[in-house]
Amino acid sequence: YLISFGERLSDDLVSFALQDLKKKSTALNGKEVGIVTDSNFGESRPLMDTTRIRISKTLGSLLSKKVIPVVGGFAGADQHGNITTFGRGGSDYTATIIASCINADEVWLMSDVDGLMTADPKMVKNAKLLKEVSYAEAIEMAQFGAKQIHPKTFEPLLSKKIPMRIRSTFDVKNDGTFVTPSPSTTTKKTVKCVSALRNIGLMDLSGGILFAAPGSAAKIFTILAEKNINVLMVSSNPSEASISIIVKKPDLAKAVNALEMNLLGRMVKKIEATPNASIIAVIGSGMKGTVGVAAKVFSAAQKRNVNVMMIAQGSSELNLAFVVKDSDCQSVIQSLHEEFQLGKIN
Repeated sequence: YLISFGERLSDDLVSFALQDLKKKSTALNGKEVGIVTDSNFGESRPLMDTTRIRISKTLGSLLSKKVIPVVGGFAGADQHGNITTFGRGGSDYTATIIASCINADEVWLMSDVDGLMTADPKMVKNAKLLKEVSYAEAIEMAQFGAKQIHPKTFEPLLSKKIPMRIRSTFDVKNDGTFVTPSPSTTTKKTVKCVSALRNIGLMDLSGGILFAAPGSAAKIFTILAEKNINVLMVSSNPSEASISIIVKKPDLAKAVNALEMNLLGRMVKKIEATPNASIIAVIGSGMKGTVGVAAKVFSAAQKRNVNVMMIAQGSSELNLAFVVKDSDCQSVIQSLHEEFQLGKIN
Protein backbone atom coordinates (compact mmCIF):
# COMPACT_ATOMS: atom_id res chain seq x y z
CA TYR A 1 0.00 0.00 0.00
CA LEU A 2 2.68 2.52 1.06
CA ILE A 3 5.07 1.81 -1.84
CA SER A 4 2.32 2.61 -4.35
CA PHE A 5 2.10 6.23 -3.18
CA GLY A 6 4.78 7.56 -5.56
CA GLU A 7 2.66 6.71 -8.59
CA ARG A 8 -0.55 7.75 -6.85
CA LEU A 9 0.83 11.24 -6.14
CA SER A 10 2.27 11.53 -9.65
CA ASP A 11 -1.05 10.89 -11.39
CA ASP A 12 -2.64 13.70 -9.35
CA LEU A 13 0.13 16.12 -10.34
CA VAL A 14 -0.15 15.31 -14.05
CA SER A 15 -3.92 15.63 -13.93
CA PHE A 16 -3.65 19.03 -12.19
CA ALA A 17 -1.18 20.17 -14.87
CA LEU A 18 -3.66 19.23 -17.61
CA GLN A 19 -6.40 21.10 -15.80
CA ASP A 20 -4.15 24.19 -15.69
CA LEU A 21 -4.02 23.91 -19.48
CA LYS A 22 -7.84 24.07 -19.52
CA LYS A 23 -8.21 20.36 -20.29
CA LYS A 24 -10.77 18.16 -18.59
CA SER A 25 -8.84 15.49 -16.67
CA THR A 26 -9.17 13.15 -13.72
CA ALA A 27 -6.60 11.08 -11.82
CA LEU A 28 -7.17 7.39 -11.11
CA ASN A 29 -5.08 4.80 -9.33
CA GLY A 30 -4.93 1.19 -10.49
CA LYS A 31 -7.75 0.11 -8.20
CA GLU A 32 -10.02 2.95 -9.30
CA VAL A 33 -9.47 2.34 -13.00
CA GLY A 34 -10.41 -1.32 -12.54
CA ILE A 35 -7.18 -3.36 -12.49
CA VAL A 36 -7.95 -6.57 -10.58
CA THR A 37 -5.03 -8.83 -9.66
CA ASP A 38 -4.20 -11.95 -7.73
CA SER A 39 -3.00 -11.58 -4.13
CA ASN A 40 0.71 -12.11 -4.83
CA PHE A 41 1.78 -8.84 -3.19
CA GLY A 42 4.89 -7.31 -4.76
CA GLU A 43 4.71 -9.46 -7.92
CA SER A 44 0.98 -9.55 -8.68
CA ARG A 45 -0.56 -10.52 -12.01
CA PRO A 46 -3.77 -9.11 -13.50
CA LEU A 47 -6.96 -11.16 -13.75
CA MET A 48 -7.50 -10.04 -17.32
CA ASP A 49 -11.12 -11.08 -17.90
CA THR A 50 -12.39 -9.14 -14.88
CA THR A 51 -9.96 -6.28 -15.48
CA ARG A 52 -11.03 -5.94 -19.11
CA ILE A 53 -14.68 -5.49 -18.17
CA ARG A 54 -13.96 -2.93 -15.44
CA ILE A 55 -11.43 -0.86 -17.37
CA SER A 56 -13.60 -0.76 -20.50
CA LYS A 57 -16.48 0.59 -18.42
CA THR A 58 -14.42 3.13 -16.43
CA LEU A 59 -12.34 4.56 -19.26
CA GLY A 60 -15.09 4.25 -21.84
CA SER A 61 -17.29 6.53 -19.75
CA LEU A 62 -14.54 9.14 -19.26
CA LEU A 63 -13.37 9.18 -22.86
CA SER A 64 -16.93 9.55 -24.14
CA LYS A 65 -17.11 12.78 -22.09
CA LYS A 66 -13.73 13.92 -23.51
CA VAL A 67 -12.13 13.65 -20.06
CA ILE A 68 -8.42 12.75 -20.11
CA PRO A 69 -7.80 9.94 -17.59
CA VAL A 70 -4.37 9.92 -15.91
CA VAL A 71 -3.75 6.48 -14.43
CA GLY A 72 -1.02 5.77 -11.90
CA GLY A 73 1.07 2.73 -12.79
CA PHE A 74 2.63 -0.07 -10.75
CA ALA A 75 -0.45 -1.01 -8.67
CA GLY A 76 -3.89 -2.59 -8.76
CA ALA A 77 -6.09 -4.33 -6.19
CA ASP A 78 -6.96 -7.95 -5.49
CA GLN A 79 -10.52 -9.28 -5.42
CA HIS A 80 -10.83 -8.24 -1.77
CA GLY A 81 -9.88 -4.63 -2.54
CA ASN A 82 -6.37 -4.82 -1.07
CA ILE A 83 -3.76 -2.72 -2.92
CA THR A 84 -1.25 -4.89 -4.81
CA THR A 85 1.90 -3.97 -6.73
CA PHE A 86 3.42 -5.41 -9.90
CA GLY A 87 7.12 -5.20 -9.04
CA ARG A 88 9.88 -4.16 -11.46
CA GLY A 89 8.52 -2.68 -14.69
CA GLY A 90 5.12 -2.25 -13.06
CA SER A 91 4.23 1.10 -14.63
CA ASP A 92 4.97 -0.13 -18.17
CA TYR A 93 2.97 -3.26 -17.32
CA THR A 94 0.02 -1.08 -16.29
CA ALA A 95 0.17 0.72 -19.64
CA THR A 96 0.03 -2.49 -21.66
CA ILE A 97 -2.76 -3.93 -19.48
CA ILE A 98 -4.87 -0.84 -20.19
CA ALA A 99 -3.93 -0.88 -23.89
CA SER A 100 -5.12 -4.47 -24.19
CA CYS A 101 -8.39 -3.71 -22.39
CA ILE A 102 -9.32 -0.74 -24.61
CA ASN A 103 -7.94 -2.26 -27.85
CA ALA A 104 -5.48 0.59 -28.33
CA ASP A 105 -3.95 1.19 -31.76
CA GLU A 106 -0.47 1.58 -30.27
CA VAL A 107 1.34 1.85 -26.92
CA TRP A 108 4.06 4.44 -26.28
CA LEU A 109 6.51 3.84 -23.44
CA MET A 110 8.41 7.03 -22.63
CA SER A 111 11.87 6.53 -21.12
CA ASP A 112 15.16 8.32 -20.50
CA VAL A 113 16.74 6.51 -23.48
CA ASP A 114 16.05 6.73 -27.22
CA GLY A 115 14.86 3.12 -27.47
CA LEU A 116 16.37 -0.35 -27.81
CA MET A 117 20.00 -0.37 -28.94
CA THR A 118 22.31 -2.80 -30.74
CA ALA A 119 24.38 -2.91 -27.52
CA ASP A 120 24.80 -1.02 -24.27
CA PRO A 121 26.24 2.39 -25.29
CA LYS A 122 28.32 2.33 -22.10
CA MET A 123 30.20 -0.66 -23.52
CA VAL A 124 30.04 0.05 -27.27
CA LYS A 125 30.52 3.67 -28.34
CA ASN A 126 29.01 3.20 -31.81
CA ALA A 127 25.91 1.30 -30.60
CA LYS A 128 22.94 2.15 -32.83
CA LEU A 129 19.25 2.68 -32.17
CA LEU A 130 17.14 -0.22 -33.44
CA LYS A 131 14.30 1.32 -35.45
CA GLU A 132 12.18 -1.84 -35.47
CA VAL A 133 12.16 -5.18 -33.64
CA SER A 134 9.57 -7.90 -33.06
CA TYR A 135 7.86 -8.80 -29.77
CA ALA A 136 9.95 -11.96 -29.59
CA GLU A 137 13.23 -10.11 -30.15
CA ALA A 138 12.36 -7.41 -27.60
CA ILE A 139 11.46 -10.03 -24.98
CA GLU A 140 14.81 -11.77 -25.54
CA MET A 141 16.62 -8.43 -25.18
CA ALA A 142 14.78 -7.71 -21.94
CA GLN A 143 15.61 -11.14 -20.54
CA PHE A 144 19.28 -10.72 -21.37
CA GLY A 145 19.93 -7.34 -19.83
CA ALA A 146 18.13 -4.60 -21.79
CA LYS A 147 16.96 -2.42 -18.90
CA GLN A 148 14.54 -0.29 -20.93
CA ILE A 149 11.73 -2.83 -20.59
CA HIS A 150 10.63 -5.86 -18.55
CA PRO A 151 9.64 -9.08 -20.37
CA LYS A 152 6.22 -9.26 -18.66
CA THR A 153 5.28 -5.90 -20.21
CA PHE A 154 4.45 -7.71 -23.46
CA GLU A 155 2.09 -10.30 -21.95
CA PRO A 156 -1.15 -8.27 -22.28
CA LEU A 157 -0.32 -7.27 -25.87
CA LEU A 158 0.44 -10.68 -27.36
CA SER A 159 -3.11 -11.86 -28.07
CA LYS A 160 -4.21 -8.43 -29.34
CA LYS A 161 -1.07 -7.88 -31.45
CA ILE A 162 -0.88 -4.23 -30.42
CA PRO A 163 2.39 -2.57 -31.53
CA MET A 164 4.56 -0.63 -29.09
CA ARG A 165 6.92 2.30 -29.45
CA ILE A 166 9.76 2.90 -26.96
CA ARG A 167 10.71 6.59 -27.04
CA SER A 168 12.73 9.19 -25.16
CA THR A 169 10.94 11.75 -23.01
CA PHE A 170 13.81 14.16 -23.73
CA ASP A 171 13.87 13.83 -27.54
CA VAL A 172 10.31 13.88 -28.85
CA LYS A 173 11.49 14.24 -32.46
CA ASN A 174 13.08 10.79 -32.28
CA ASP A 175 10.63 8.01 -33.22
CA GLY A 176 12.46 5.53 -30.99
CA THR A 177 12.07 1.76 -31.45
CA PHE A 178 8.91 0.34 -33.00
CA VAL A 179 8.06 -3.08 -31.54
CA THR A 180 5.79 -5.15 -33.78
CA PRO A 181 4.03 -8.52 -33.41
CA SER A 182 6.00 -9.96 -36.35
CA PRO A 183 9.70 -9.85 -37.29
CA SER A 184 10.84 -6.75 -39.16
CA THR A 185 11.15 -6.93 -42.93
CA THR A 186 13.13 -3.69 -43.18
CA THR A 187 16.30 -4.92 -41.45
CA LYS A 188 18.09 -7.86 -43.06
CA LYS A 189 20.69 -8.36 -40.34
CA THR A 190 20.98 -11.89 -38.93
CA VAL A 191 21.84 -10.52 -35.48
CA LYS A 192 20.29 -7.28 -34.22
CA CYS A 193 21.58 -6.97 -30.69
CA VAL A 194 24.38 -8.07 -28.39
CA SER A 195 23.30 -7.96 -24.76
CA ALA A 196 24.72 -8.99 -21.40
CA LEU A 197 23.61 -10.02 -17.94
CA ARG A 198 26.46 -9.15 -15.59
CA ASN A 199 27.29 -10.09 -12.01
CA ILE A 200 26.00 -13.63 -12.19
CA GLY A 201 27.31 -16.82 -10.60
CA LEU A 202 28.18 -20.09 -12.34
CA MET A 203 28.00 -23.53 -10.69
CA ASP A 204 29.47 -26.64 -12.32
CA LEU A 205 28.15 -29.88 -10.81
CA SER A 206 29.62 -33.25 -11.71
CA GLY A 207 28.85 -36.77 -10.57
CA GLY A 208 28.85 -40.43 -11.46
CA ILE A 209 26.28 -42.77 -12.99
CA LEU A 210 23.58 -41.75 -10.51
CA PHE A 211 23.89 -38.14 -11.66
CA ALA A 212 22.71 -39.10 -15.14
CA ALA A 213 19.70 -41.02 -13.77
CA PRO A 214 16.13 -39.80 -14.38
CA GLY A 215 15.02 -37.17 -11.88
CA SER A 216 18.51 -35.96 -10.98
CA ALA A 217 18.07 -32.51 -12.51
CA ALA A 218 14.61 -32.24 -10.91
CA LYS A 219 16.15 -32.81 -7.46
CA ILE A 220 18.67 -30.02 -8.05
CA PHE A 221 16.02 -27.53 -9.18
CA THR A 222 13.71 -28.47 -6.30
CA ILE A 223 16.45 -27.77 -3.75
CA LEU A 224 17.16 -24.38 -5.34
CA ALA A 225 13.46 -23.51 -5.56
CA GLU A 226 12.99 -24.29 -1.85
CA LYS A 227 15.66 -21.66 -1.13
CA ASN A 228 13.86 -19.19 -3.44
CA ILE A 229 16.78 -19.19 -5.89
CA ASN A 230 15.95 -18.46 -9.52
CA VAL A 231 17.88 -20.41 -12.17
CA LEU A 232 18.80 -18.10 -15.06
CA MET A 233 20.35 -20.61 -17.45
CA VAL A 234 21.20 -24.33 -17.61
CA SER A 235 23.49 -26.43 -19.76
CA SER A 236 24.01 -30.18 -19.34
CA ASN A 237 26.33 -32.82 -20.72
CA PRO A 238 24.89 -36.31 -20.05
CA SER A 239 27.92 -38.13 -21.45
CA GLU A 240 30.10 -36.54 -18.77
CA ALA A 241 27.38 -36.60 -16.11
CA SER A 242 27.68 -32.87 -15.50
CA ILE A 243 25.44 -29.83 -15.41
CA SER A 244 26.19 -26.09 -15.35
CA ILE A 245 23.77 -23.69 -13.67
CA ILE A 246 23.65 -19.90 -13.68
CA VAL A 247 22.13 -17.94 -10.76
CA LYS A 248 22.29 -14.34 -9.60
CA LYS A 249 25.59 -13.56 -7.89
CA PRO A 250 23.99 -12.77 -4.48
CA ASP A 251 22.36 -16.23 -4.56
CA LEU A 252 25.52 -18.17 -5.45
CA ALA A 253 26.84 -18.93 -1.95
CA LYS A 254 23.37 -19.92 -0.74
CA ALA A 255 22.87 -22.16 -3.78
CA VAL A 256 26.22 -23.92 -3.38
CA ASN A 257 25.61 -24.46 0.33
CA ALA A 258 22.13 -25.92 -0.25
CA LEU A 259 23.36 -28.33 -2.92
CA GLU A 260 26.38 -29.39 -0.85
CA MET A 261 24.19 -30.09 2.18
CA ASN A 262 21.73 -32.22 0.21
CA LEU A 263 23.66 -33.83 -2.65
CA LEU A 264 27.45 -33.70 -2.20
CA GLY A 265 29.00 -37.13 -1.70
CA ARG A 266 25.88 -38.87 -2.97
CA MET A 267 24.47 -37.86 -6.35
CA VAL A 268 27.00 -35.05 -6.84
CA LYS A 269 30.72 -35.67 -6.49
CA LYS A 270 31.98 -32.13 -7.06
CA ILE A 271 30.64 -28.55 -7.10
CA GLU A 272 32.74 -25.71 -8.52
CA ALA A 273 31.60 -22.08 -8.24
CA THR A 274 32.64 -19.08 -10.32
CA PRO A 275 31.34 -15.88 -8.68
CA ASN A 276 32.24 -13.24 -11.28
CA ALA A 277 30.72 -14.18 -14.62
CA SER A 278 28.51 -12.67 -17.33
CA ILE A 279 25.98 -14.08 -19.77
CA ILE A 280 26.40 -12.66 -23.27
CA ALA A 281 23.60 -13.16 -25.80
CA VAL A 282 23.42 -12.44 -29.51
CA ILE A 283 19.79 -11.88 -30.51
CA GLY A 284 17.90 -11.68 -33.79
CA SER A 285 15.07 -13.39 -35.66
CA GLY A 286 17.36 -13.76 -38.67
CA MET A 287 19.45 -16.30 -36.75
CA LYS A 288 16.81 -18.99 -37.20
CA GLY A 289 18.04 -21.55 -39.71
CA THR A 290 21.07 -19.45 -40.64
CA VAL A 291 24.29 -21.43 -41.00
CA GLY A 292 27.50 -20.09 -39.47
CA VAL A 293 26.15 -17.82 -36.72
CA ALA A 294 27.72 -19.84 -33.90
CA ALA A 295 31.05 -19.98 -35.74
CA LYS A 296 31.12 -16.17 -36.02
CA VAL A 297 30.14 -15.77 -32.36
CA PHE A 298 32.93 -17.94 -31.03
CA SER A 299 35.40 -16.55 -33.55
CA ALA A 300 34.70 -13.10 -32.08
CA ALA A 301 35.43 -14.43 -28.59
CA GLN A 302 38.60 -16.15 -29.79
CA LYS A 303 39.86 -12.90 -31.36
CA ARG A 304 39.89 -11.39 -27.86
CA ASN A 305 41.51 -14.52 -26.41
CA VAL A 306 38.48 -15.17 -24.20
CA ASN A 307 37.45 -18.57 -22.87
CA VAL A 308 33.77 -19.52 -23.20
CA MET A 309 32.70 -21.28 -20.00
CA MET A 310 29.16 -22.37 -20.92
CA ILE A 311 26.84 -22.32 -23.97
CA ALA A 312 23.05 -22.45 -24.32
CA GLN A 313 20.54 -21.87 -27.12
CA GLY A 314 16.74 -21.89 -26.97
CA SER A 315 14.63 -23.92 -29.40
CA SER A 316 13.33 -20.68 -30.96
CA GLU A 317 16.87 -19.94 -32.26
CA LEU A 318 16.28 -16.26 -31.50
CA ASN A 319 19.34 -16.12 -29.27
CA LEU A 320 22.65 -17.79 -28.66
CA ALA A 321 23.89 -17.27 -25.11
CA PHE A 322 27.22 -18.10 -23.50
CA VAL A 323 29.11 -17.36 -20.30
CA VAL A 324 32.48 -15.65 -19.86
CA LYS A 325 34.36 -14.10 -16.96
CA ASP A 326 32.88 -10.73 -16.09
CA SER A 327 36.25 -9.06 -16.71
CA ASP A 328 36.06 -10.24 -20.35
CA CYS A 329 32.45 -9.15 -20.94
CA GLN A 330 32.98 -5.71 -22.48
CA SER A 331 35.77 -6.89 -24.76
CA VAL A 332 33.62 -9.72 -26.17
CA ILE A 333 30.58 -7.45 -26.59
CA GLN A 334 32.71 -5.03 -28.63
CA SER A 335 34.15 -7.85 -30.73
CA LEU A 336 30.68 -9.27 -31.48
CA HIS A 337 29.36 -5.82 -32.40
CA GLU A 338 32.19 -5.53 -34.92
CA GLU A 339 31.83 -9.12 -36.18
CA PHE A 340 28.15 -8.68 -37.07
CA GLN A 341 28.63 -5.06 -38.26
CA LEU A 342 25.89 -3.78 -35.96
CA GLY A 343 27.26 -0.25 -36.24
CA LYS A 344 25.80 -0.25 -39.78
CA ILE A 345 22.45 -1.86 -38.96
CA ASN A 346 20.22 1.00 -40.13
